[in-house]
Amino acid sequence: MILCAAGDIHGALDRLYADVLALEQRLAARFDWVLHVGDFGVWPDPARVDAATRAHDGAGDFPRWWAERRAAPRRTLFIKGNHEDFGWLDAQPDPEVLPGLFYLPNGQSVAIAAGTEALRVGGVGGCYGPSNYDRPSRQLQGAARRHYTRDEIDRLSAMSDLDILLTHDAPAGVRFEKHRHGEPVTTYSAAAGLDELVACTQPRVCFFGHHHARVDAEIAGVCCIGLNKVARPGNLVAFEIHADGRPWRVLGESTPPAVDVQRTSSA
Repeated sequence: MILCAAGDIHGALDRLYADVLALEQRLAARFDWVLHVGDFGVWPDPARVDAATRAHDGAGDFPRWWAERRAAPRRTLFIKGNHEDFGWLDAQPDPEVLPGLFYLPNGQSVAIAAGTEALRVGGVGGCYGPSNYDRPSRQLQGAARRHYTRDEIDRLSAMSDLDILLTHDAPAGVRFEKHRHGEPVTTYSAAAGLDELVACTQPRVCFFGHHHARVDAEIAGVCCIGLNKVARPGNLVAFEIHADGRPWRVLGESTPPAVDVQRTSSA
């Protein structure tokens, strides 16, 4: 099965799928699924966007796609980020919110199929919030829904058959090398519970976003790949993975010419 993992798009659906189709053409391959790590930009009503979204990316393309009931060019599975209409997502009676576009709620898993193959994908979207982590997820209201909770982590940790894990935030311990005021700065993710989730479920690969950086890390022996924001180097990673347990492999990624992608490891 040939898949494409995608980073934060904040509602730039037209740009996402243009990049997906361009990467397909470059690789001479067709993606069976696109797996998205959150901040998809689900805002059916532009008037409901949060302050951060309003100040930066705006409502994006999703309101138009929703009004037109437009179909995704490639089957797409997404988890929530920390900038979505969480109330609207939670109220949807069907995970297929648009034709070919499927939502995976926190702490759940789903089998994705192509031909005779099926792979199980688990997801925990949203970012880490220390004040909400130990609260039951059902108690979170409003903007607090942008945070994942321990009970969601525990629910997914009980599953032992995951092939692919999608998280929005980076598992605790992932290292980032950035620059601040021209000086290199090393930071580490402190997103509690996600590292434990990786260790418990032992997926074959984990993808995350949120930090807008292309990062290669290893947590509990599992390869964890951080994806960049749409239109930036490393926002898409194409990979081939099969249900029979053969080693998976990266086929390529979206990197504009003459731009190097920085990769770092976990501590």
